[in-house]
Amino acid sequence: MPNDHAPSTSDGLPAAVTGRTTHGLDERGFVRDWLAGPAWSAPCTDLDQVLGAGGSPWGPGGRWTLTNGPDVAPLKRRLYARRPLVTDQPLPDPVEGGELRWVAPGGGRVDTGRWGRVHTGADGLVDWSRFCYTPEYRHAVAGTVLEVDQAEWRTLELACTGPGALWVGDTLVAQFDDVSYMEPVRHRVPVRLESGTTRIVLATWQVAFRECRHVAALRVLGLPVRVVLPSPGADEYASATAEQILDRVGSPRWALTEPVAELTGPPGAALAVAVAGPGSGRRVTRLRLDATGRGRIPLGSSTVDGMPGDAALDGDATASMLTTGETRLSVRVDDPRCPVFRTLHVAVLPHKRREAPVGDDPAAWRDELLRHVAAGQPGAARALAATALDPTAPVRAEDVAPGLAMVDSRADCADFEAVGLLHLWHRLAGRAWPEGLRERVAESLSGLKYWIDQPGLDAMCYFTENHQLVWHTAEILAGEAFPEREFRNTGWTGERHAEHGRALAGEWLRRKLAGGFSEFDSNAYLAIDSLALVSLVEYAADERLARLAEALLDKALLSLASNSWRGVHGAAHGRSYTQTLRSSRLEETAPIMWLLWGTGALNAAVLPATALATARVYRLPPLVRAVATEPPAEWDGRQVYRGTYRDRHDLLDRPYASDVRIWRTPAAMLSSVQDYRFGLPGLQEHIWGATLGSEVQVFATHPAASAHTSSARPNAWAGHRVLPRARQHRDTVLVLHRFPPDDPDPRTHLWFPASGMDEWVVAGPWLAGRVGDGFVAVAAQGGFEPVTAGETAWQEWWPRGDGRAYVATVADAGHGLVGDLAEFVASLAEPEFGPGPTVGWITRDGRSLRLDWSGPFTVDGRPADLDGDGRPETPPHLDNPACRVEFGVARLEARWAGHALVLDLAAGCRVEPASGVPSGSRPALTSAG
Repeated sequence: MPNDHAPSTSDGLPAAVTGRTTHGLDERGFVRDWLAGPAWSAPCTDLDQVLGAGGSPWGPGGRWTLTNGPDVAPLKRRLYARRPLVTDQPLPDPVEGGELRWVAPGGGRVDTGRWGRVHTGADGLVDWSRFCYTPEYRHAVAGTVLEVDQAEWRTLELACTGPGALWVGDTLVAQFDDVSYMEPVRHRVPVRLESGTTRIVLATWQVAFRECRHVAALRVLGLPVRVVLPSPGADEYASATAEQILDRVGSPRWALTEPVAELTGPPGAALAVAVAGPGSGRRVTRLRLDATGRGRIPLGSSTVDGMPGDAALDGDATASMLTTGETRLSVRVDDPRCPVFRTLHVAVLPHKRREAPVGDDPAAWRDELLRHVAAGQPGAARALAATALDPTAPVRAEDVAPGLAMVDSRADCADFEAVGLLHLWHRLAGRAWPEGLRERVAESLSGLKYWIDQPGLDAMCYFTENHQLVWHTAEILAGEAFPEREFRNTGWTGERHAEHGRALAGEWLRRKLAGGFSEFDSNAYLAIDSLALVSLVEYAADERLARLAEALLDKALLSLASNSWRGVHGAAHGRSYTQTLRSSRLEETAPIMWLLWGTGALNAAVLPATALATARVYRLPPLVRAVATEPPAEWDGRQVYRGTYRDRHDLLDRPYASDVRIWRTPAAMLSSVQDYRFGLPGLQEHIWGATLGSEVQVFATHPAASAHTSSARPNAWAGHRVLPRARQHRDTVLVLHRFPPDDPDPRTHLWFPASGMDEWVVAGPWLAGRVGDGFVAVAAQGGFEPVTAGETAWQEWWPRGDGRAYVATVADAGHGLVGDLAEFVASLAEPEFGPGPTVGWITRDGRSLRLDWSGPFTVDGRPADLDGDGRPETPPHLDNPACRVEFGVARLEARWAGHALVLDLAAGCRVEPASGVPSGSRPALTSAG
């Protein structure tokens, strides 16, 4: 490729612009600046050519692999063999804004688009990832230009999660068909770069089944090269200055309670900010940073019924699930010669948030929730809320349409929507339905696939813990609603489907009631479990099954009340998402807390809460509400879950266990899960966190990616690349990390949102802050350095040392042990950090805590996991101020604030207060349809 991107005038003088921007590699050799096309997609309609739609789903080539990302790679390679990348085609020249034409895999069509500029995160990955609800083929192309003055050899390292092809100049230098789940596969190829510029074109391929990590990176090993992006009208010198400015621009507050974003950067900088989000479309705001380097950007009306954000960023919202809640800001220097930009994300939060109940009337909280839902987005929840508020309200077709669309397309999460439709079917049986719509619901539900052993090729998830129960619930209720109808997918009657679902659900319920959840304290999926459980309580014809569901729902909600704080589900989580860790207003459990005890938040993930709000059989035991709303001065809680995965349900065949500790005071909370699979790869686990407010949650992770979307699992903030070891004693947790020898980025980082605190301070190894009467302090060897630019400015902190060991502690001024932040910091002893890694600390009240990677956690020199006889302890199932329950006992007995909750764990039913499930066989609630 000739060096034709440095224009000059006819007399040899430089042109006014150079027609390109130039960039360096980063310190690890990654190309961070690209021109990329869109991710083109097409429905995956040929699954039947590589998989059998009927018969047993099991075996190495079975259809069970479709919805399990880590196991699907062999199937993706078979599909790729049928529709490979077309490498014999004209190569496009990457020019910003220019047309891009590319022959799609398999050669059946030509896709078109425009080259757009991309500046990658620190991991160097160009990211086309997407959560895809139905199977689809995806492919994308990226291009850049490398420039050297002297011809020389370099080694290019290409990383992709799927098949790819790499051209250097006009030569295809690498082609591969490897497929991975989340970690990119790396390939190295030596190339000789000629003097001048050399075009690089990278083609990528994926097929999406749910979360699809579609990424690629290029690293240059050897002497540095210059990266050139052809861009008509651009000037590389002005753009270099602009890029220096942009690399100092930051957004110090991700969580926004009003639709105005704050930017920081070099004083006087003239910026142009494109705002993209629902309600704002895409518009450009120009501003000049003031003398202090600050400016404000109005975001417009970017909140829709309590659910803000850019739904297109990573999947779509339904009434049972939330998106990232984010608005995207593209920030440029306000100069037409400078096309370089940086992307920042912020979130305008739902306004309705409570730390303490208003009044003590649950009926008022219920009314608030129902009015919020009735004014929200179309769906089953809105229909249930509207008719609960107005008994004369008709069923609206637009509220049924979203669920029908997901069920009919067999989209992932169709099980959630099927349960919502069944609520409408039962609860609104006597209402006015649009002509033919009720039969349309019956037709859809009787055509759905309800479990992996039934015919059909789809990417619906069956294997995660929450989906299992929702599918069983949907199958039971659909079968009982239409017992005589033949279900088209299987040819079974509805009654046979109901029997199938009852057997599976009964076993699931008994296991979880005895041992607890593998997705422990998930601030997403506890809500989904509650949706399924209350649905069984309300509608299941089998009394024993309904009572079993009632008992487990009581126990799950008791855990939510015990392990939350002032409307924040601040516990360690078996599965979580970044946005819910940054703001509890986006937790899917938040509307449930609002409904049941008057704290939390009202957002758009409202189907579980609405099902609870419209329940006629289930009633929350008063003890659960009292545990949430009448806390003691100190709550020291422990929750141990143990169970066994089942191969053909969980795709794992091993025990699972978690040991969650909860420390709560009126002003602070600390939680962690003890020794949870430490040293092994993570996924979506939230191992420890301190909470001082709905937007002040403090935690550290070993990041696996720069992205924080749900299609990266783990990502920058949700989950860990390798799980740490964490041990907690009361108000303090010690945390250790160990990095693999080949870790591409062996470091940890801390989320400490300083802008949300009343005050904060750095003191030696400690970073400390205060919100109201609550204090938190975190220490690492060498202390911490703040990130001062980008979308995590003054929220993300990097340890100055190796980041392998942390100490975190919380305090409450109300205890009288500490007065102000200065006094709190002065009371903090210096931790002892050692190799291994090892950490020891003397707490403010004199306890000596010590932890190393392989030895016992000790408190005052004694191993904490030994019993009084010096043997490994037999842990309790639950142990907190309201109850102590051992594993294997027949009853759970909890007492708090004059209330009692007694569950018969052996029989699977509530004893006290009396069950709401009527005795005797429950008749079918509707006709066969």
